[in-house]
Amino acid sequence: MSPNSIPIRLTIAEICLAALMEAADGIEAAHDTAAFQAALDSNHRLWLAMRALGERDGGAVPSFRDSEFSILESSRLGVGVTDATIETLVAINRRMANALGANGDIPRIRTRVRLAYRESCGGGLIPWLLAQMNRKDHLRSLFVPAAEHRAMDGSAPG
Repeated sequence: MSPNSIPIRLTIAEICLAALMEAADGIEAAHDTAAFQAALDSNHRLWLAMRALGERDGGAVPSFRDSEFSILESSRLGVGVTDATIETLVAINRRMANALGANGDIPRIRTRVRLAYRESCGGGLIPWLLAQMNRKDHLRSLFVPAAEHRAMDGSAPG
């Protein structure tokens, strides 16, 4: 980040939205086996992270079925996957992104995310987005009172 730049503050929803759209774009744009497998691997890691966030937040993931489908089919890295399955993966990503961007301007959000990425470092947009999701989730968890942590993990208050 340059010393004269103002940091762009992103929410977890904006980061997830951008990651979902980037993953969908990556799957659609893949023109060879290596790119296709890399796009599916990125999608798989994204959905694992989103499922973990959703479990801690009480269901931020749209549905268990969509989450499980995306994780399972992406983990196969294209082996035995049909075109219909790939279209469904992309549609789920875009549907979830649209839900996260409700009443928002998705292209503007994606532009803000790309600007934040360019200001920060590089190293690949999806890995950076996953790191940002993890960082935001970790920071958020630092401010949850201990009683809420116990309630979230199922242990008795005490």
